[in-house]
Amino acid sequence: MASVAGASAQDGDVSPPLFQVGSVEVRPNFTYGVTYDDNIRLNAAGEEDFVHNVNPGVNLGAGDYRSQAGSFFAAGYSANLLFFQDNDGANATDHSANASFGGGERLSWRFDQTLVSASDADVQNLAAGGRVKRRAWTSTLSTIYDLSEKTDLETSVAYILNDFSSTATFDSQRIQGKALLDWEMTPKLHYGLGAALGYDQVDGSNNAVFEQANARAVWTVSPKLALRAGAGLEFRQHQGIDLDRVNFIYDVAADWKISPLTVASLGTDRGVTPSNSIANQYNTRTSVNVTLAHRIGERYTATLGGGYALSDGTATGATGLTPQEDDYYFVRPAVAAKLAERLSGSAFYQYRKNDSNNNAADFNNHQIGLSLSYAF
Repeated sequence: MASVAGASAQDGDVSPPLFQVGSVEVRPNFTYGVTYDDNIRLNAAGEEDFVHNVNPGVNLGAGDYRSQAGSFFAAGYSANLLFFQDNDGANATDHSANASFGGGERLSWRFDQTLVSASDADVQNLAAGGRVKRRAWTSTLSTIYDLSEKTDLETSVAYILNDFSSTATFDSQRIQGKALLDWEMTPKLHYGLGAALGYDQVDGSNNAVFEQANARAVWTVSPKLALRAGAGLEFRQHQGIDLDRVNFIYDVAADWKISPLTVASLGTDRGVTPSNSIANQYNTRTSVNVTLAHRIGERYTATLGGGYALSDGTATGATGLTPQEDDYYFVRPAVAAKLAERLSGSAFYQYRKNDSNNNAADFNNHQIGLSLSYAF
């Protein structure tokens, strides 16, 4: 039976939920945004329009769902209704959802399920190949087992499905298992060694098996600075063609609390994925992203984000085409405001540019957007 939530806030400054069903908190939300976009299809020609986004959604939570350190359940759903002022043929309705639950003590576990649906000119997966409806389905089961006071064994199994509506694109599936032994050298410094095994299945391309040898370090330098670094080698074998490759992969991140009002984040990574837009090609993608956030008074937060990505293609079949290479970067300043207890607003500007050896994938893009959000 549903019950009306109490009037007092929970977890400090967190507003109480709209209502509860048993022990499950129910928090509906709604966002409206409008964006001016001067290149809605991300192509060399450019086509401008005003895009209206209507996003109703709901979040659910039970147990220790905020920190997710104990037993918990968390779930969410949102619809994204896109309305184009001039190009109504591009109107779309997308649905995204997620669910996570877990628990345990010495053997802790969690299961995560996400479905992300979008109808846009995707840069990373489609090399800006026009507005295409895509769905990404990810299922992950992970565990942490305390072998001793200072040693943990982390394992995970994941399934990832990328599904695209266009006949010019290629669906893909990935199955991957990982294991890592983590050792607490000091309370602030952890080391880890591990391995992974996976399989990539791609429509219209040669499938691949890959193995990884990985190392990881997590260092809490101070209460204001935290570092995480992972690196490894990936051994990839493509079926149907004599092409075995060794790739260096890594994932590095840093979070720095510069002052009580200012936080900076830096991330860089390098990984290998099959191409969903070009047959018989996989991409080695190297990226760097930086975000600087500064709180202004009690209501406002200004952020400045930017990044660069190099996508280097490798042919996995006799296509007769030169593999595509892309240089992509973006910059995004934004400001967010807490207008009332449950009402917030934001404004942003974003510039994106891609330089490619495939001239059809070159583009420039300016976006300006405003949004209002209400969360119960």
